[in-house]
Amino acid sequence: MKGRLVIPLCLAVAALGSACAGISFGRRVTDDEVILQQEIHSYYNQVQEAFATANPDALVSLFSPSITHPMSHQEIKAWAEKFFKENRNGHFKIEKLSFEGLSYIKASVVLTYKVETPEHKGDFGGTERDTLVKDHGHWYVAGWDKVDPNEKAKIETLLHSPY
Repeated sequence: MKGRLVIPLCLAVAALGSACAGISFGRRVTDDEVILQQEIHSYYNQVQEAFATANPDALVSLFSPSITHPMSHQEIKAWAEKFFKENRNGHFKIEKLSFEGLSYIKASVVLTYKVETPEHKGDFGGTERDTLVKDHGHWYVAGWDKVDPNEKAKIETLLHSPY
C-alpha cells in the first residue's frame, strides 16, 4: 500500500511545484515610474559630466539652492572649487543605485559610488542616501546622509495609479 502512494504523491508535488513556478510576487512598474527613474539616472549622468569636465559651477548647480544638510550651497561650491583646483578632474562612477522612494517631485535613492582622480590623490567614495527634489522640471539633491552598505532598502512609490 505504501508503494502505491509514492508515485501519486510525487506527481502531486511536481504539479504543485510547476504551478508555483509561474507566480510572481513582484509588483508591476508603471510607465511613470520608469520615466522618473530615467530622469534620476540622467541627473547622475550630469554629476559624472561635472566631475569629468572639472566644472565646479556645473556640479554646484545640481544641488538645491536651499540645501543645508550636510552642507550649504556655498560650502558645496567652496569644496568643488578646491577639489578641482587640487585634482583637475574626477571620474564619478556609480557602483549601485537603488530607489527607496519615488514620486513626481521627490525621490530617495541609495547610491554607492567612487570618484577617481588622475593621480589618485583625491579619490573618495561611499554609500549615501540622497534625497532629491524636482523643481521647475529639474532634479536637485536636497540633502544626503552616509548609510551602511549592508542596510536593506525598502521601496516606497508615491505615484497614483489609475487602477
